[in-house]
Amino acid sequence: MKLIRQTMMLGALAALLSPRAALALDCSALPNPVYIQSGDTQEPLLKGLGQKLRASQTTPMTLIYQTSGSCTNIEAMYQGTKLATNPRYIPSAAEDPTWDPSKPAPQCTIDPNGVPLDLAISALFVSSCDPSPPPAGIGLFQGPVQPYVFIVPEASSQRAITAEEAYFVFGFGAQGKVEPWTDESLYFIRTTTKSTLLTMAAAIGVPGAKWKGAMLDKSSEVLNGVATSPSPEKTIGILGAEIYDGNRDKVEALAFQAFKQKHAYYPDSTATSFDKRNVRDGHYTIWSPTVYLAHVDAQGTVTNARVRSLVDMILAKTVTPAPDFDPLDIVISKGLVPDCAMTVTRSFEGGDLSLYSPPEPCGCFFESRVGQPSATCTTCGGDGECGGGKCRHGFCEAK
Repeated sequence: MKLIRQTMMLGALAALLSPRAALALDCSALPNPVYIQSGDTQEPLLKGLGQKLRASQTTPMTLIYQTSGSCTNIEAMYQGTKLATNPRYIPSAAEDPTWDPSKPAPQCTIDPNGVPLDLAISALFVSSCDPSPPPAGIGLFQGPVQPYVFIVPEASSQRAITAEEAYFVFGFGAQGKVEPWTDESLYFIRTTTKSTLLTMAAAIGVPGAKWKGAMLDKSSEVLNGVATSPSPEKTIGILGAEIYDGNRDKVEALAFQAFKQKHAYYPDSTATSFDKRNVRDGHYTIWSPTVYLAHVDAQGTVTNARVRSLVDMILAKTVTPAPDFDPLDIVISKGLVPDCAMTVTRSFEGGDLSLYSPPEPCGCFFESRVGQPSATCTTCGGDGECGGGKCRHGFCEAK
């Protein structure tokens, strides 16, 4: 009996010391907190950037976040909804030396009365959720581009889908009679507040509320449903490209042929590359910008200094004091395309593309981080080596 009691005591002690005990940590006790509500497609960026910020000597802060649908996030910021459920936070090495961005972030205990949001993140045009102007005191800041993909199991023989096929598959289900996708129970999609569904809905002309399939709350649920399907040939799903990029060993992306196109394209130049070349030049059309919503003053400047610094880092703007890491490198590494690497743009969800020249281009640096820079890219150590151009991130850019 004594041995049993000792075993039970040790078990209780282990439970207290387990990761669940992290809930005892008060969110407000974390250094320089920033409270965020974000779509789950942006969680990889929050983890990667948050880890650097916790270790930073010049721009230290703790990202505390909760994931929800983009439309829900926009509404929360517009309505002043407080963060009231225990969120996740990015730990420091001292708090958890074993944590890295591939793992779930721990939780902290929020004030039961709730905490006002500092920042909300949408992964599509805000007008797709709410066409009205933002309330006074709320600013919208357009960030990196987020591509989306149709996915199938690795065992599927399907390699491409046209917009017309997707229209009949997701708009009519089994009655659409598009082989092999005739079983609606094997369509894994998102709910109507999610950017993934709304962006793809605009691309194929089927309103989000009309889509056929199993509507799932999280990207991880879609990924798991597609990857483990017992009928791979009949299975199809939708996913943010940055989630797909981290799980290419589990599912395959389909090349997409938009309306009026003659060929199907991957977001990248090939099925195995990560260069997002077809997104950047307009061949691949299923994408939206991320949008950051923050409190601003009458001049449109973000009022919270930490939030202003964070947003400027993500938007590749100058930050003072300068961070002791390269935020643009992290944005690129998480599968997003910074505005400075784009050569096309659009003004609303699913809208026509037009040529675009970013004010401070970074295309060569982007290419260097995801593969091989093009032959026209020249390395440099200063503007004087660029023949009138600018040296940015070690490359001569056009301006």
